[in-house]
Amino acid sequence: MAGEFKILGPLEVWTGGEPLRLSGAGQRKVLAALLLSAGYVVPLSHLVDVVWPQEPPPTAEKRVRNLVSELRGLLADGGLAGPVAAGAGYRLDVGEGELDAAVFDSRVRRARRHAADGQPAEAVAEFRAALHLWRGPVLAGLECPALQPQVTSWEERRTAALEEDIELELDLGRHHSVISELSEQVAAHPLRERLAGQLMLALHRAGRRPEALRVFHDTRETLAEELGLDPGDQLQRLHQQILSDDPGLAASPPDRRRRVHQLPHDLADFTGRATELNRLISALPAEGEPTTAVVISSIDGMAGIGKTALAVHAAHRLADRYPDAQLFIDLHAHTAGDELGTTAAALETLLRAVGVPRERIPDKLHQRAGLWRDELAGLKALIVLDNATSAEQVRPLLPGDPDSLVLITSRRRLTDLEAARTLSLEVLPPVDAAALFTRIADDARAVTEPQALDEVVRLCGLLPLAVRIAAARLRTRPTWTLAHLAERLGDQQRRLGELATGDRSVAAAFALSYRQLTPVQQRLFRLLSLHPGPDFDAHTAARVADIALQEADRLLEDLLDVHLLQQRTFGRYRFHDLLHTYAAHLALEEDTEADRRAVLGRLLDHYLASARNLYRLLRNGCKLADAMAATHSAGVAFADLAEGQTWVLNELDGILGAVRSAAGDPGAPIAVAADLLLALDPLGDIAFLWPRLNGPAAEIADAAEARGEFPAEARARYMLGGGLWQVARLDGGEAQVRRGIRAAHDGGDEAILDRLLNVSALLASHRQDHEEALATFQESLAISRRSGDWWSQLEVLNNIAYLYIIRLGRPLEALPWLERGLALADRVGGQPSAWQHLMINRGRAKRALGRPDEAVEDFRAALTVSRALASPFQEAMALQELMVTMRGLGRLEEALEHAEASLAIWRRLGQEARQAAVRFQQETIHAELDGSRPLA
Repeated sequence: MAGEFKILGPLEVWTGGEPLRLSGAGQRKVLAALLLSAGYVVPLSHLVDVVWPQEPPPTAEKRVRNLVSELRGLLADGGLAGPVAAGAGYRLDVGEGELDAAVFDSRVRRARRHAADGQPAEAVAEFRAALHLWRGPVLAGLECPALQPQVTSWEERRTAALEEDIELELDLGRHHSVISELSEQVAAHPLRERLAGQLMLALHRAGRRPEALRVFHDTRETLAEELGLDPGDQLQRLHQQILSDDPGLAASPPDRRRRVHQLPHDLADFTGRATELNRLISALPAEGEPTTAVVISSIDGMAGIGKTALAVHAAHRLADRYPDAQLFIDLHAHTAGDELGTTAAALETLLRAVGVPRERIPDKLHQRAGLWRDELAGLKALIVLDNATSAEQVRPLLPGDPDSLVLITSRRRLTDLEAARTLSLEVLPPVDAAALFTRIADDARAVTEPQALDEVVRLCGLLPLAVRIAAARLRTRPTWTLAHLAERLGDQQRRLGELATGDRSVAAAFALSYRQLTPVQQRLFRLLSLHPGPDFDAHTAARVADIALQEADRLLEDLLDVHLLQQRTFGRYRFHDLLHTYAAHLALEEDTEADRRAVLGRLLDHYLASARNLYRLLRNGCKLADAMAATHSAGVAFADLAEGQTWVLNELDGILGAVRSAAGDPGAPIAVAADLLLALDPLGDIAFLWPRLNGPAAEIADAAEARGEFPAEARARYMLGGGLWQVARLDGGEAQVRRGIRAAHDGGDEAILDRLLNVSALLASHRQDHEEALATFQESLAISRRSGDWWSQLEVLNNIAYLYIIRLGRPLEALPWLERGLALADRVGGQPSAWQHLMINRGRAKRALGRPDEAVEDFRAALTVSRALASPFQEAMALQELMVTMRGLGRLEEALEHAEASLAIWRRLGQEARQAAVRFQQETIHAELDGSRPLA
């Protein structure tokens, strides 16, 4: 078995890829002595001196023999040959390439042969490979005076090799790249004049003459202090040359290879990307500006986004700045089975492109990378590395010379590529997408049908590849209209099929990315397409795939990094439209119907659990939350109301989409969907969601009725009846509430019956049947008291008060109901939403009773709470009441401020009737203000 013996650094022995554990300092010293003289006999007496630097014990020779025997056994256990007795000592034979010091010597000899043959680049590559073997000082950590002469000899060899290498690198014009290493070596070896001279020359050539002169000054002082000597003639002569700026010190022009121009053709119809192009160009140093690092720009984005087109276009724009070489290589990161995708193969292709014969290209990757950097040294080269898969793949392909530019394209964000400037491409703006389509189609139809053109590029997702294909198809179909093309693309089932022509296909481009995913990533990608909303968070993704939250978070970030998902808002992920279509197609092909249907069940379960958590925060003590369907998921735990409301509003499209899907799927849990709608009841008021909730509520109500699920029907009709009332569709609301009451009785659902009666009473009061309203409110109140539902009691008490104030005009009779409600809210606590309703009605009652100042206090208290709850509807109500009250107090300027603030909210909520009421008040206030101002 081949092993590795390492002495160029800490002593180590490796076999089979594992280190051997050496026991004891004595054993280590014996092995070190044998390795320093590998292949030669080491006298027993020398080994004694190695182990015992002072007085050896009388049994020293016997103990050394025991150490050798133990060492032989240890090496044998590792499959290695051990020391053998020879003459008056022992010898350890090592195979070729097994001892790092021997490998070092061999490489240095090869380097010197290359240098003698006039091959400096090859010599540098060998010197660097040799020096790379060193892991620290020889036998670091092993104190052994008897071995010190040999250790010192090896350290001298290392420094000599480094000096020879640096000399060659300076001849190759690599003064920038060796300065850092030389500085370290001069600090470590302050008496070596050759190193000092090399550092001075490198600094001078890099335009850092003062630093070069400082190195001479420091070296002269050190020599005088340490040895009482002056610098040698060669160093002093170099000093004088630097002082006089001798042109003979300038670096010799590099040996230019034949100029290479391999860029693909630029697209004549390249469109847009002005901002991105400016970013790429602005990353370059100004002409003549000194720089020490190569400029690397990494362009990433989804398949078909135009990464290569932009890189090639930029390369052509910049070609004049890089006249020596313009290289392009496709790394085929997303083409399975292509050997060029390996970095070693890519290096061979690049080296051959710059004129290196095949026989000069070494086998090992690091040697090829070194030769590649050598070949580009001193050249102004532009390299486009297309379709990279990782930073690891790219690093060996990067030049070391600062005069080069590298443009990289990748479908993955190369965030771990050091010093690279990243540019993530988005889809084209609509104007640019339309312009690209028009240029490619080259047809009057693209001009005469502007609305159809906008629709076509929208259906192409503004993706350049899709736009190109669609335009090419139109160009080859003279009988088609743009409207016809838009109609074909509008069919989601066939859209990807339409976006294919010749050897170009959007679906094929996506497939290359998909195939690079792990099976777990692929599954999440597919199942997420079944989510019915435009975006989602990690909690929702975890339930879609039935995986842990942490795993979902990691996988989402993986998909984001490869641009199979997008993130417009922190923490929320979405598909590009065409990727969504592609993923949904994959789900139909690769996932079973049972797996797909299970996604909807898990989503409804998760959404209900989460929405119920918020419901309990908003309506503490409402028993209806306990009567909702049981869930497997615990849902998202919200830290406070604001977090919960934000989450539900962000997920609302997905929630309502899941509800609608349940209505249309006979196998879906309709009771869970109905309760999910019910859990949104508080937000219906707070965020005035009723216009959005009414449609799904109607679908669930009818579906539940068709399936004979009376409790689900009753709950959905409660939401629908109340929602129609909120948008002033009173007749429709009453019809739904009556049907809901009947379903509640049929299903024995008293929990929702209480709520339905409350809405029924409100509707009765609107049609002026106040006696019926009061009786129904009392019936609802009795049920809520019987069940101990505090929230329901608070709501009914508030509604009774409202009836007395607004409908009956008897505000004094409203106050006892309001005080009962406020006392109950204080007693049970945690009822901010109900409390603000009660405060607004108490303010109304006090204003009607001629106590406007007290009313203002109540309205302001309600306003504060509504803003804390992020409840725009109640905020606008409080502002509107303050407007009316301030006007009555004659504080017209303040009234006007409240009017404008409430009007802005009503406008945002689409409340036209309330807007009209406020505008009427505004006009009246303006008239009163004008009348109160003195005439000029």
